[in-house]
Amino acid sequence: MSRRRCRAHIDLPSFTGEQAYLVADVLERLVSAIWRVHGDDMADFQGRVFPDATPPPDATTFTDRADGSSDDDYF
Repeated sequence: MSRRRCRAHIDLPSFTGEQAYLVADVLERLVSAIWRVHGDDMADFQGRVFPDATPPPDATTFTDRADGSSDDDYF
């Protein structure tokens, strides 16, 4: 039995430059929102499964504070 490699594929309509920009902006905001809500768990998973990868530099987790400090700064 051979294993077929499956790849995800998304068909998008043609966009104008403005539409493409807006779609990319929405997707970037979505990624940021997911990292804000689930960042700690995602970082734990990522550290176990992909130890050489790092979270996005703009990822915000529950331990981050508005002043740029985090719990790590206090230990």
